[in-house]
Amino acid sequence: MIVKRFFSVAIVLFWCLMNVLLLRRQLWAPPPPVLLPAAAAITEPMEEWWGIYYRGEKVGYAAQKITPEPEGYLVQESSILRLNLLGTIQTVKTQLRMAASPSWSLSHFDFDLQSSEVSFRARGEALPGKLQLQVESGGHRTDKELPLNQPLYLLAALKPYVATQNLEPGKEQLFPTFDPATLSQQITTVTVEGREQIKIGGKMEPALRLRQRFKGISVISWVDRNGRTLKEETPAGLSLVRQREEEAKLLADARPLSLDLIAETAVQVETPIVNPTEKALLKIELSGFNLAHFPLNGGRQRLNKNVLEIKREDLSQLRPYRLPIREPFLASYLQSTPFLQSDHPRIRALAERVLGGETDGLTAARRIRKWVYDGLAKVPTVSIPNALEVLQTKKGDCNEHTVLFNAMARAAGIPAKTVVGVVYLRGAFYYHAWSEIWLGQWVSVDSVLDQFPADVTHIKFLEGEIDRQIDILELIGKLKIKVLETS
Repeated sequence: MIVKRFFSVAIVLFWCLMNVLLLRRQLWAPPPPVLLPAAAAITEPMEEWWGIYYRGEKVGYAAQKITPEPEGYLVQESSILRLNLLGTIQTVKTQLRMAASPSWSLSHFDFDLQSSEVSFRARGEALPGKLQLQVESGGHRTDKELPLNQPLYLLAALKPYVATQNLEPGKEQLFPTFDPATLSQQITTVTVEGREQIKIGGKMEPALRLRQRFKGISVISWVDRNGRTLKEETPAGLSLVRQREEEAKLLADARPLSLDLIAETAVQVETPIVNPTEKALLKIELSGFNLAHFPLNGGRQRLNKNVLEIKREDLSQLRPYRLPIREPFLASYLQSTPFLQSDHPRIRALAERVLGGETDGLTAARRIRKWVYDGLAKVPTVSIPNALEVLQTKKGDCNEHTVLFNAMARAAGIPAKTVVGVVYLRGAFYYHAWSEIWLGQWVSVDSVLDQFPADVTHIKFLEGEIDRQIDILELIGKLKIKVLETS
């Protein structure tokens, strides 16, 4: 039971977010000025249905409908995914309703995600110079504004636009896009790679092959002459295949899925790490991806070419810090956000109760970690995690533990941030999320494995909230780790 519990908490962050990539296809990037020619008009409603497959096994379906309206277009998208996470079947439903101008720029949207007991809703409206957002989760609403220096576009428009514009093969087209699920902007690059025949529903179909790129990730699509998606493949084995509505909706709810998504994405190593929690140093060789895309060098990590050395922090060497910590350069790590609602009365009251008047930073961090570890059930969860939702459900995996710990830490005056990467468990590395807090230096905290500091097998690749965390997708199926030394 203990082994099962500890193994289950290394839930792959990738699978919590893959449905977002599959249906929204966006990651964060600052949008430079981009000028787009006018897109071809769609005069009749377009509706498409797809089966969603993981390495040949059907795991869900998705649909999209585009309806022309006098003021532009109405775009409606929905999906259902059934994911096998360590033998637990998680069902995730998403719905998106977007309004676009005649030139396909975003007017407003309403996005909803439902998973078990978790719900997340985001609404937004494009106004002059800004995007006004509302986020609802855990019974709480958060308002946010994002600056706009140019119109944003819908990804639903990219393939119909490219397919009908006779664009030059091999030439990249840049599109500024917005992701309602992660509240982020990015640049999506679309390239026409050529024409070919593909087999769909037992017959050969002529298709235009397109490649969408973002932050080192490529998604390949095959579309017909009207821009309707025939097939799409993502880097880690997920695919969309066009089907009739009745065929797409066929899901064997009672049949267990044979492919466990956690095990399938684990990074295997030849040399086992014995008693990892007792190690003070880990030296590994990294390969299979572009190291320059990730900030691997810093804090307890030192990178020399492709060899990474990780030294566990020594808490006895930290000087005392009295709370709250208010250095100006740490201000962003104390702020409340739509996902870390550290200024909410429930979060603040909980932090005060857990600390019981304690003002020493190190002792306070230990108390918060212990409360989160003891107070949350260790359950595989597919959601867009936020602190209030976690406090309400009191369950989750590494993502949920991390956001609640960080929100409580910030409420207590301890600068905190989310980091993502991999951790070693039972012979392999698994994708994982944990925290870092500032106590004179950044110190790692894993509130789901009850480690402070986190053991040296916690390899950090990224930091930030969900809009930055999705960049971890570039590693899936590519990352290779060779253990060189432990001590």
